[in-house]
Amino acid sequence: MTTSETVPSLTGSSVASLGTSEATSRQCTNAKTKVTPLTSQKIHRTIPSDKINLRLILVSGKTKEFIFNPSDSAGDIAQTVFDNWPADWKREAVSKAEILRLIYQGRFLHCNVTLGALGLPLGKTTVMHLVPRDNLPEPNSQDTD
Repeated sequence: MTTSETVPSLTGSSVASLGTSEATSRQCTNAKTKVTPLTSQKIHRTIPSDKINLRLILVSGKTKEFIFNPSDSAGDIAQTVFDNWPADWKREAVSKAEILRLIYQGRFLHCNVTLGALGLPLGKTTVMHLVPRDNLPEPNSQDTD
């Protein structure tokens, strides 16, 4: 893990959505499991080989790392981060977990998409952006993936 990784910018309107084609305005209120992340201030640490380390980046540029299971969904992650909101993110605090959205590779993740479904590597660090947003954007008609 290094601190010199380049992360994509969130500027512009090219952000699409990943996940099911259910109503994009649906709130992530159905997080079913209680997930307890392992957080750390250390830059170097061992990531369990059966877990995924998420480095979450806020719009402000602040980052924090959390460890999750591949079966954890974007909704589970949002709830866990909200429940364990880092003290140094106080200025960026939100009123409820349901407005927290994850962005991976330029696309919003629907609340039911699991980390395993994304094919994220176990025992490694994956970078995602975490943004407050009430609704997901409509699918981009130019997105032909």
